[in-house]
Amino acid sequence: MKEFDAHIVSSQGNTVILDRTCFFPQGGGQVGDTGEISGVKVVDARRTNDEVVHILERESLFTAGQKVKGRIDWERRYRIMRLHSAAHLVFYAMREVFGGDCKPASSGLLDDKKDRSDYLFESPIDRAKLGEVEERVNRIIESSLPITHVAAIDDPERLLWRIEGYEPLACGGTHVKNTAEIGRVRVERGKKPGKGKERIEISLA
Repeated sequence: MKEFDAHIVSSQGNTVILDRTCFFPQGGGQVGDTGEISGVKVVDARRTNDEVVHILERESLFTAGQKVKGRIDWERRYRIMRLHSAAHLVFYAMREVFGGDCKPASSGLLDDKKDRSDYLFESPIDRAKLGEVEERVNRIIESSLPITHVAAIDDPERLLWRIEGYEPLACGGTHVKNTAEIGRVRVERGKKPGKGKERIEISLA
């Protein structure tokens, strides 16, 4: 979904809450969507008390009950979807290549430029092995595997991201429907975040 019709629930300062939306609010390391509401630019989306708050570039002139049209910046969102799916594939490949030497430390920061995730390492990272991670990820991408989302059996509110041959991952972010949509990616070592940690950065090639 790229655009939708909705009604204003509340409007205060430069923020509005709608009765329905397809703007993804910042969460799990993924930045919030941008776009527009009836021609007014939306610069961010956040979640507050289970409601999506749309942050506008200027003070809102909308009134409660007013009908509006929302539209997300689809080009930006789609890059984020591709990178988010790639980040999960890198997680799988990191475990396969480095084994018990690395453990995820944080979900990092994901925007439309790159994904940045930190891993705990017991020893200095081997750059040659990181190249192997990139090769493995691009092979999975080229395999054109369907990406699906299912509700966890023990908690229907929890979504699981999965592809054939790998264990599901809990994730409520936005993703593409097939690995082939991601396109080739680059996997590089980022600026070291601290002792015992390595930052892995993923970008679209």
